[in-house]
Amino acid sequence: MQQPDPDISQRSTRMLRSTKKRRPLALAGILFALGLILSVTLYAVYANHTSSNAFSKLSTVLHSIVGTAAPASTCTTPHHNPGNSTVSITSGGLQRTMLIHLPPSYGIQPQALVINYHGYSSSAQNMAAYSQMPAESDTAGFVLVFPQGIDAPSSWNAGINGQGVQTGSADDVQFTRDMLKFLTKNYCINTHHIYVTGYSIGGGMAYRVACTLTNQIAALATVAGAFYHAPGGCQPSRPLPILEIHGQADGYAPYDGNSYQGMAAVQVYLNVWLTHDQCTGDPQTIFQKGDVTGITWKHCADGTVVTHYRISDGGHTWPGGGTISFLGYNTHVINANEVIWNFFNQYST
Repeated sequence: MQQPDPDISQRSTRMLRSTKKRRPLALAGILFALGLILSVTLYAVYANHTSSNAFSKLSTVLHSIVGTAAPASTCTTPHHNPGNSTVSITSGGLQRTMLIHLPPSYGIQPQALVINYHGYSSSAQNMAAYSQMPAESDTAGFVLVFPQGIDAPSSWNAGINGQGVQTGSADDVQFTRDMLKFLTKNYCINTHHIYVTGYSIGGGMAYRVACTLTNQIAALATVAGAFYHAPGGCQPSRPLPILEIHGQADGYAPYDGNSYQGMAAVQVYLNVWLTHDQCTGDPQTIFQKGDVTGITWKHCADGTVVTHYRISDGGHTWPGGGTISFLGYNTHVINANEVIWNFFNQYST
């Protein structure tokens, strides 16, 4: 009988050992490739966060690779697709409308709500386009609502003007109350994270809402706000975090106010909240770049703050938003949407 060739036997043993050594390396290579695919996919989703299809594709890839199901929804409200819709409700015997923007991430868990009031003679649609806040909603993942004022031209009942006349004919505080009831019933909203903001007289309206519906509002922000005297004054039920952004060259809502029109100066407005929030001490500079200076009063009751961004050459504008020549210079040193959301996101009721 022919004896086995010892050289062949030894080579076979070495090949077997080599194969066994390569198997873990091959497995590691496969795992690395899968990790690379996941990384590229995640990057694509991040870079295209406004695409709901991207999230759907990512969920499918994850499920096929690791067998993990997408997070279960905790929302119990009616289903709504992401994007824009115009909705009407009845308030005070009037049909009132609002533009609702839902981010791509909507519908999984309750999300924060931001209400943004438009300026004088404007509209919900124009405010969405001018402020460009829907993009921030998509990035940060909050429900965004632009209410529509009435009258001709459209306005808000933000208070009493210099002639002793209300700035709007409707009960817009009640409209906001009814709107909040409708939204929290029909949309997946975290009721502890409801915020109000606004531009020009819309800022004045947000101010009045914060004074009146304080228990439902977690924080207030205004941009180029036109602040009027609210009937009965501002009487919030608790301290409230406040952010105010204003240009010193604002010709429509002057930084130093307009006594004829009954608009308060920015510092008078800030003093109202410094008193309500029981703030003490001097403000601290938190931002200084180009034409923008940010200051804040940090020593206030219940962990609240009063923060102000002053744009030295800024007009009647929404920083970082669109450009409308007759409104004056618009800085892009800051983006009001990012500043507002970063501020809001710190507070809850």
